[in-house]
Amino acid sequence: MTIILMKLSTPLSLLVLCLFLCASEKSVMAQSATIRQEQQHLLSIKDSIAFADKLNRIGMLFYMKDIDSCFYYGMTAKALSARLRYTKGETDADNVIAAALYFRGLYKEALELFNKCLISYRKMGDSANVAQVVSNMSTVYTDIGDSVKAVSFGRRGFELGQQLKGDSIQTLLYLNYCLDNPQLPEDTIKYYLAKARANAEKYNDQPMQSLAMLMLPTYMVANNRIDEALPLIRAALDHSRNTGMEYLEISLLILYGDCLQNKPDSVLAYYTRAYEIAEKNGYKNFSLQLLKVILANTELIGNKDQIIHVQKLLASALEEDNNNLKKFIGDYTVYSAIREKNHLLEVGNRNKLTQIWMLAGICATTILLLAFIYYLYRRSRHMNKIISSQFQQLQHTMAALEQSQADNTQMLKIVAHDLRNPIGAMTSIADLMLLDGPRSDNDRMMLDLLKTSGENSLELVNDLLLMHTRSEELLIESVDMYELLEYGVKLLDFKAKEKMQQLILTAVHVIIHVNRGKIWRVISNLITNAIKFSPNGARIQVSLEAKPDKVQIRVQDQGIGIPEDMKDKIFDMFTISRRAGTAGEQSFGLGLSISRQIIKAHGGTIWCESSPGNGSTFYIELPRTTT
Repeated sequence: MTIILMKLSTPLSLLVLCLFLCASEKSVMAQSATIRQEQQHLLSIKDSIAFADKLNRIGMLFYMKDIDSCFYYGMTAKALSARLRYTKGETDADNVIAAALYFRGLYKEALELFNKCLISYRKMGDSANVAQVVSNMSTVYTDIGDSVKAVSFGRRGFELGQQLKGDSIQTLLYLNYCLDNPQLPEDTIKYYLAKARANAEKYNDQPMQSLAMLMLPTYMVANNRIDEALPLIRAALDHSRNTGMEYLEISLLILYGDCLQNKPDSVLAYYTRAYEIAEKNGYKNFSLQLLKVILANTELIGNKDQIIHVQKLLASALEEDNNNLKKFIGDYTVYSAIREKNHLLEVGNRNKLTQIWMLAGICATTILLLAFIYYLYRRSRHMNKIISSQFQQLQHTMAALEQSQADNTQMLKIVAHDLRNPIGAMTSIADLMLLDGPRSDNDRMMLDLLKTSGENSLELVNDLLLMHTRSEELLIESVDMYELLEYGVKLLDFKAKEKMQQLILTAVHVIIHVNRGKIWRVISNLITNAIKFSPNGARIQVSLEAKPDKVQIRVQDQGIGIPEDMKDKIFDMFTISRRAGTAGEQSFGLGLSISRQIIKAHGGTIWCESSPGNGSTFYIELPRTTT
């Protein structure tokens, strides 16, 4: 049979924290009776500062019984101390509130308040409370899983405690050191627990003696040494009952129940006894967790009537816990508003005290600012004159550059005009020879190539003339790209055969809207480059792939490739990245630049992928429609 057990509903770290915060009070009376006595004593206090101290004391006594009451007394003490400007009372109240926030799982807010307390206690020179708060922060960091800070703060608290002479707080520091360092050897843990117990006995601190007696068997149970732990638990139980430490008695009963793993009836008996003590003395923080375990084990035993009874108790406890949580949230909201209000009031008071100095400072700053503005004004006028002069020089320079550009353009037009006549004559002669008489197929192909090359050369001259003067207006038409590529491959095949190369076309019929002549020029340039820069016997692959919204043309060669330092320059106009072909062919460095302008004008892209010695692949992507 499986026994469902529960770890201590209130971890040892919480018990140590509670006793830490109450370390200055060493009552051996029952806790519930102590709270009633302190509440009764509160009615007879006339001194406001003593009243604030008593509120803090009661708040901390409520820590393990009713967290909402703990929070309430802390808030009340803080409000009173703030009105009295009683720094220690306000710091002690923050300590109580931080403990309540910690128990409710608001670790960030608890750390902020503990840190505020730490600063305040240091200013007051309260070494004992400094050591206590540092150790408390170590406990919080342990619970949130920040082991680095937990160890650091734990060591600092331990070192500070060792510096205290004749103070019972050293007992707590020894206990906390063992809690924060469970990986220590057992002999080391026993050593510090023995020191803690001896120190507690020295100052007749019964609660600390009970807690020291609880920690060793807890360590043994965690290491599955049940038989060794049981006698120690029984001894600690007797001690806690004699000293009236009710929450320690509850924790020990839970621990004893956890040891009886194969005796569900016994487990249920110890948990039930712990629940009865918790209910009788108002320890609501224990009740809910105890009932969950009691219900689970009752279900295993199978007592239906008892199951129904426990379920009712659990439902009631859950409802009460939910109501308490709502109340705590409301109290915390009020606390946050009060804290913000107090902060604003504090800021307002500081502002009133410094207002005159601020006004004097503002006046002095205004005078300096006016002087600085005047300086900037004088400087800006001087800079404006310099900028104006430089702008005029820039205008003259731009005018000279524009004139130079115009002269270059005019010269290019003159050269182009002189080239047009011989090229035009060559084209006309080739056309006449094609029309004049029968010719062999080879002659006709050569004459057709001569005519086409002449026409393309004339168009290239026109492009150069238009390149820097206007954006080219494209004459768009429907073009079957397969036919255009096939025409280019057939037309340039004779060049490839001169170097024993193979031109291979892989394409499909797809019609797009482009300028036929411009796109033909790009394809011709890419195929010509592939022939030029590929060795004899190489294969040149020309392919066309149709996509839903575009077509991709790819020209792949087995040539010499393009070095990395030249890849970004091959598409530049008048680039210096020119190289001779594999057969010594010349390159003028204009073709790829013009190709890029043409493709860009069509709304497409062109790029290259290459590595030296492994050939190059040029890609063209064109949209199916060109606007």
